[in-house]
Amino acid sequence: MHLTQEQFLLIVLQVLLILTILLELTIAHAEPRPSVNSPQFIPCEPESELLNPQSWSTPSLQFCQQWSPDFRFNGGKCCGKLPLGRQKKRGRYSFRGVKNYCEEVSQEQSKYAQSASEGKLGDILNLLTREIGTRGDQAYCTVNNGFLVHGRPIVPTPRNRIIIRSPERCLNFGTDAMAAMMEWVGREVGKAFSSAYYAGVKLVLGDVSGPKGGSLIGRSGRRGHASHTTGQDADIGFLSVKRGKDSPVQFVRDFDPANNWWLIKKVFKNPFACTKVIFLDRKHIKALARYAKNDEDWSRYQRFIRHMPGHKNHFHVRVGPGPGQPGCGPGARPELETEEDFDMSDDPDDSEILDQLKASQSVNVQQ
Repeated sequence: MHLTQEQFLLIVLQVLLILTILLELTIAHAEPRPSVNSPQFIPCEPESELLNPQSWSTPSLQFCQQWSPDFRFNGGKCCGKLPLGRQKKRGRYSFRGVKNYCEEVSQEQSKYAQSASEGKLGDILNLLTREIGTRGDQAYCTVNNGFLVHGRPIVPTPRNRIIIRSPERCLNFGTDAMAAMMEWVGREVGKAFSSAYYAGVKLVLGDVSGPKGGSLIGRSGRRGHASHTTGQDADIGFLSVKRGKDSPVQFVRDFDPANNWWLIKKVFKNPFACTKVIFLDRKHIKALARYAKNDEDWSRYQRFIRHMPGHKNHFHVRVGPGPGQPGCGPGARPELETEEDFDMSDDPDDSEILDQLKASQSVNVQQ
């Protein structure tokens, strides 16, 4: 059969088209495909002042309106403005005008707390281990201006030796990682001081966050925290160990470096939440340095134990979203972490230090 020139060219073009399609299919199959089990987005604690509701990787304004207790005070934005500079008396901390946050406790949270305290949930630590990460992100924005989703109550039990400093304020809510860390550390206290002579040794827990996080005023209603908004900050009283005596149920300035260095190491070594920073008064840090200078852990952890005004009678522990090394990452900068407690000292030197840290933090966040 003889083909005309036009027929021959048509066949050639058809063959070339088929070859092109086959080549494209081969290349497509050769390219690596993402695993269906791997996350397409890894959240990293957003650090921008305002979240972009148009981005699929950040929460919508409707989500923020549902979960953030400060939403309307933030001008309808997901994250509030960072608290920069000295805050005098009422300021941003009187946003919601309440001295306790119990009205924000959900039925789910209330039921969990009651069941946990009555021992109906079995081993709480096993439960938390199973559930960490199953409810998605919990901490949104930064620790200074964010909110908490599905906050987990930290429940005192005989096994974890925890005492809530001010239970009437309902500020014992954290992320699942924070709750698991506190449960684990509390149990370590129970193991270390299991003798009947030390049955009164307790772990005193101060403010963590409200049921939904958000800004907190102080107990006096005059001055509040500049953090504790996302369930990743916890105030913990110094460990008081005295034979035959109960630990104080309030924060005290009596600081024993041996027992509290032991406690600090437990916090850093817990398997549930990496420790970003521990705030403590410089006087107590010097006492720790003298006591622990020959301990190899001191050189590992001392960078993450920072002086901050207002921490003469308690630790302030800040954790990340999951387990990990101190600082929660290779580029950790604990020197830029700040906090201002409502009982902060009026020492002028402390005030100057705090302002410098906040200015550095502002520049870092903007960058």
